[in-house]
Amino acid sequence: MGNHAVGLLLALLLLPSGSAAQVERLVIGQGGLDWLESSQDLLGLVDSVSVGSLQPVELDPTVNVAVGPNTESGQFTNIFGHIWEVNSNPPPSVEDKSPWVYGSRGWAFTIDGDLDHITNTAPISHYSFDLGLPVPINRVVFFPPEKGRTTTSGDLPGSRGSTGLLIKDQFPRQYSLSGSLNEREFLFRNFGNDFDIDLGSSFNHTTRVADVRFPTQVLRFLRLRFPARGYIAEVEFYGEGFLPQTRYLSQLFDMGEAVNFGRLHFDFDSYRSPGYGEEPVPAPDAPVHMAVEARSGLDDTPLIYHIVTDIGANKEVGEVEFNRAPSGTYNVNAAVIPGHQGPVLDDITNWSFWSAPQQNSGEELQVPDRRRFIQLRAFITSQDVFAFGRLHSLSVEYSPLLADPVVGEVALMADPQPQDGVVEVPLGEPVTLTYDVRADFTASSQSGFSAIRVWTPEAVDFQRFQMGDPLEDVAPDSLIIKAHELLVYFPSNPIRPESHPLIRLTFATRVFNFSTFMEGEVFDPGSENLPQSIDGGDASSLVSTNDLQVLAPLARLQVLSALELGTRILTPNADRVNDELPISYTLQGIAAGKVQVGLYDLSGRLLRRLVDETRGEGRYTETWDGADGGGRVVPGLYLVRVTVGTDLGTFEETRTVAVVY
Repeated sequence: MGNHAVGLLLALLLLPSGSAAQVERLVIGQGGLDWLESSQDLLGLVDSVSVGSLQPVELDPTVNVAVGPNTESGQFTNIFGHIWEVNSNPPPSVEDKSPWVYGSRGWAFTIDGDLDHITNTAPISHYSFDLGLPVPINRVVFFPPEKGRTTTSGDLPGSRGSTGLLIKDQFPRQYSLSGSLNEREFLFRNFGNDFDIDLGSSFNHTTRVADVRFPTQVLRFLRLRFPARGYIAEVEFYGEGFLPQTRYLSQLFDMGEAVNFGRLHFDFDSYRSPGYGEEPVPAPDAPVHMAVEARSGLDDTPLIYHIVTDIGANKEVGEVEFNRAPSGTYNVNAAVIPGHQGPVLDDITNWSFWSAPQQNSGEELQVPDRRRFIQLRAFITSQDVFAFGRLHSLSVEYSPLLADPVVGEVALMADPQPQDGVVEVPLGEPVTLTYDVRADFTASSQSGFSAIRVWTPEAVDFQRFQMGDPLEDVAPDSLIIKAHELLVYFPSNPIRPESHPLIRLTFATRVFNFSTFMEGEVFDPGSENLPQSIDGGDASSLVSTNDLQVLAPLARLQVLSALELGTRILTPNADRVNDELPISYTLQGIAAGKVQVGLYDLSGRLLRRLVDETRGEGRYTETWDGADGGGRVVPGLYLVRVTVGTDLGTFEETRTVAVVY
């Protein structure tokens, strides 16, 4: 991959945002780079030349999915151009775009397109197929060859001593056809069992050609069993509609220099087809979904290549040297051969992980800034085989760096230099943190910044803003505190190439997970340049953490904790004293949980539901005014119950409150 980064001269389109604008766009598809030329891999997608868009392959109901053009070396392919692998046993693992057939001898001849090529000199009992990707299938056809006679005695039950029989009459009298989307079914070597979906069977089959039809369903794995053996020349698979799971993987895009990344835009529409080859109609409500992932890197390959040394160790090499070495099959359990290719691993030092799927156009790319290379992959999925999506274009915003680098580190104000360099805080309890940021400049295009945004677990208690060496208090021009953001603006004291002192923010907050990254970014509201993310690093000699991560003791992690009532006696008599009951609680260590907050009488009967929704970690407060569905409750004792349903189980806490008038 290292020598295949795509140049951008034709795709760098200046946004219409004024003469001073620095934001540009990398465009793929309509108005930019060609889909095919910019792709490293297409899974189940085709470039619709008529509209210049990517869309899933549509199956021709009259074409056998299993047979495509042979390669120059004579290898068999399916209609998607994927090369068939054939064996007597299942593969070690299932791979996309790798169709596979195993079972009785003659595997290769079941999918070679030769209708007279006999699969085996002896009758066969079973075949299992991996089509290489999920396909909407509704028909499987199999039959013996038209030509040939038996040449040995005892080939078939009941034909012992018989030779010269017409093979076309020796078709299996019994068969069972099953399918699955579960790769475990395909990989499990149990030839006597069917897959989990029954597609059809016959135990008194009387015709030469078996044409098994069933309602269209998406399948990847199919198995044919023949309890009464016979001869087979070919197995054919037919379907209709569009492939339901497809993927576009781009080449690596070289931005020419390290840049900051902004928003990802895509132009995507959904359609339905009235039938194969007919003009599709727009269907914005169709169950079709689009998602895009991205990763950014410092060099021109996200992979690390190895060759095997004389002592059996793995030596890191470049892609060119790796490709020159003998290939063979490498896996961790196989014997290693010195000088041969070793493992190919992800380069997690110079490349980010793939971002979370982005399903809405116009959102910020979740990849690290200050990177020169970027790669995208797009997924189009559909829950209706006759509905599909067209991806017209993808575009990524980018702009020059504001500074190089911008690093930050967080620390406890009371312990700026922990012995092990790790910031450890108690879960759910207020702590005061310092957040130091340092910027340097390496190019004239880097113009600096005058604002900082820090994402926080909750709304913080901001305490001070400092700059310089030594640090001195500076009044920010403006300050905005949101539920999960802290924004500090300082255009009166901007960070510029000619003046870039250390910056420190001090604030109190709480963390609700055992690992929390205090991510941040810097930006310049007065310029068109994009914000730049803050990297963890050595920002200040005053602290020793060199990171933006805050840890909490895992042993103390409780999903539901700190349930507190603002008062134990509620007096809702409109005198403004204890008229309402604040109910506060903390959710920790979960991305999402089903939260219910309710008021109950002492018998356990629900009187009123205050909350019934999905929530993430954080500190929450609800309010009860002493009423149920019919008005104020009568004086007495009541129960406040908070329940959180998660993958880890259900967590519940209950408190009592007295209502008096």
